[in-house]
Order: sequence, then structure tokens, then C-alpha cells
Amino acid sequence: MSLEPVTSPARIFTFALTVGVSLLLLIPIGAAAQIVLTSQIEDETPTQVIVVMDPTGAWNNQKAAKNERLERASELYAAGVAPVIMVTGPQRAFEKSQKELEKLGIPANDVIYQPTGTDTLGTLAVVATLLEDLGWSSATIVTDPAHSARAQVTAGKYGIDAHMTPSSVEGASSLTSEYVAREAIALVRYYLYNQWQVPQILSGQ
Repeated sequence: MSLEPVTSPARIFTFALTVGVSLLLLIPIGAAAQIVLTSQIEDETPTQVIVVMDPTGAWNNQKAAKNERLERASELYAAGVAPVIMVTGPQRAFEKSQKELEKLGIPANDVIYQPTGTDTLGTLAVVATLLEDLGWSSATIVTDPAHSARAQVTAGKYGIDAHMTPSSVEGASSLTSEYVAREAIALVRYYLYNQWQVPQILSGQ
């Protein structure tokens, strides 16, 4: 009884299939690892503006998530990280955000509202365009810890010099396994599909 040669088509196909499946499994694992690592970043490098991402797509309580992001933005402002806070999202939510920031001690003149969509790609495209119009290039981006990785790579693709400082890992912004899994799927989709549709808006990055 002869053994099937190693170089037989069946063996080659099985080997290729095994490698392919292994790589497919490693991609989401790598994305999850990137999300967890990025969530730990507290980059307080001085920038030109603090951008508060709209929490419409947040995994948990959106109102609580927004308040946590605004609170973190106010802390960064007080620390002198940037002289201006930009609030993104739909028009209906801005007045509440501005009042909350005023309660946190932020002067109304130092709050910019930029109407955007509710998805990461659309929001950061608008932010990048506004930065270009203002002659700015750097931004401190405040969002949930689990969302920081996707926001960072997207902002960088648009040409924004992005520095990540997520909101608290506790409360509505907690780094739960469900939130990480959802963001891992979204990050994989970005790498495999979305990134090829993202133009570089800001030059020099």
C-alpha cells in the first residue's frame, strides 16, 4: 500500500485551506488586540482642537456615553491640551452638549459645533475638511475606549494628526466583550473594504 505523496493536489489543497482558515481566524483576533491596546492610550499631546465623537452608534446608553465624552473633553481643555472643543453629530443634540460643557466650565466661545453624520467615516471626513479649511492638522479625539482604534486609523487615513484620549473605561463606555467583538468586526470591515474608499483630505501626514 503506497502513501499519497506530499505534493499531491489533495495535500496541497488541504494545506492551502488550513493556512487560509488560520489567517481568517487571526484577522479578527488581531483586530480585537488592537482595540484593547488602543483603548489604553491616554495621549495628552497638545493639539489644535479636541473632537468629541457623536455616540449615536455607541453600544450602551448613548446619553451617558455622550456625557462621559464631554466630561473627558472638558478635562483635556482644562489641562491645556487644546483651546477649542468641537462637538460632532446631529443638530438636535448640540444644544444639550453645549449646556453640559458650560456646566463643566467651558466658555461657549470655545465650543465649535460641526454637523456631521452618525458614522465614523462620515464624521471624520467632515472634521478633516473643516481642519483643512481652518489650516489645522492635529486633533485630540475623544470617543469610547472600544471605538478608539477604528477612529484612530480612519482619522489617520484622512490625514488628521490624531491623538487618542478615550472616555472612562467604566460606566456607559466600559470595555465589554460584546463591545470589543462588535468593534472588531467593524475594524476588520474597515481594513478589508472601507479604507480603500477613504481619500487623504489633509496633506503632509
